Amino acid sequence: MRRLVLVLLPILVALVLTGGLSWFAVRNFRAATPLAEENLRGLAMTVSGGMEELVLRGVALDTLNSLMSPEVAYSALIGADGKYLFHTNGVLIGTPAPDARYRPVLRSETFSEARIRLGTGEIVYEFQSHFHRDGKIGVLRLALHTWRAETVMRQARQGMITIFSLLGFSWLLGLGVFWLLRRQSQQLRLSERQLELARLGEVGAVLAHEVRNPLAGIKGYGQLLEERLVLGKERDFAGLIVSEAKHLESLVDDILLYTRPMQNPLVATDLAALAEDVQALLSSQFADAGVRVQCDVPPELQAVCPAEGLRRVLVNLMNNGLQASPTGGVVSLAARRIGKQIELTVADQGEGIAQEMRPELFKPFQTSKARGSGLGLAICKKIKWL
Repeated sequence: MRRLVLVLLPILVALVLTGGLSWFAVRNFRAATPLAEENLRGLAMTVSGGMEELVLRGVALDTLNSLMSPEVAYSALIGADGKYLFHTNGVLIGTPAPDARYRPVLRSETFSEARIRLGTGEIVYEFQSHFHRDGKIGVLRLALHTWRAETVMRQARQGMITIFSLLGFSWLLGLGVFWLLRRQSQQLRLSERQLELARLGEVGAVLAHEVRNPLAGIKGYGQLLEERLVLGKERDFAGLIVSEAKHLESLVDDILLYTRPMQNPLVATDLAALAEDVQALLSSQFADAGVRVQCDVPPELQAVCPAEGLRRVLVNLMNNGLQASPTGGVVSLAARRIGKQIELTVADQGEGIAQEMRPELFKPFQTSKARGSGLGLAICKKIKWL
């Protein structure tokens, strides 16, 4: 539980920070549009207010050029008759305005704003308001470059991109660190497991060697008693001693096989002959259990492999199939060539391996059998990686 909290807490904090910074970035970007428009509107009102004040004072209209700034694309005064009274392009003074955008402002005596495209292709901000001169009403038209607005929008966009890029990089970095920590933890657990198995192997090897000689004596005396005793309980007890001694001897052999280094040189192996040897070795056990063996290995099939290791693997797998099969069942051993490789398959008619046992299959001493050692598949895996 504590480990889960330690994992979830940083993730929760990271999600909260990511959500907060994302909201802040999007909010600033959305607020930039009205802010940019407000800057343009403020500049337009400032310039138009100055121009209207000069017009009311009755000064010469040519002096309006003094109010022009780099942000102004052009400015004009349009009379009620639709002709230019003033224009930053002096050639247009006295000519009629080519559009009717001024008319709604002239009728309502209010202001308007819009984005328009000039003949040069540039999009500008157009501000129109009414003015009074000599008792007459006209329209003041002011077109502004959108540099300021674009700068504000660009900065807001760059800020949002920067924040999201940093967030993405931070998440990638965090995931990378988490992966490295998890991998380090797995390697540490694996190292501890391997150290534990090494120590267990050393202890197991010593015990196996110490147990083997007394066990051989017990089995020998048991067989001697079984031969000399007449039929009865005493003979049955002697047979039980021999049977259990053989079981312990098999367990000791498995422990020694698992713990000691294996040296299985690669040799050219006749797989059909190897399969026949395994079948002959286990024939009595299959006959006693009432289970048939079905062998399908082509006689011409050969492979370069560790022959003794492969024999041990097949014996273990066939034994597992025998123990899992019901009376009257069939355990099959088949081989086929696939490209440059050969596939060997051992199948039985048992109930199969429980789902919860599958992750533990190749771990030593993990078994669901009442009398199993849990070393058969572990030995198979060890031989596999030679």
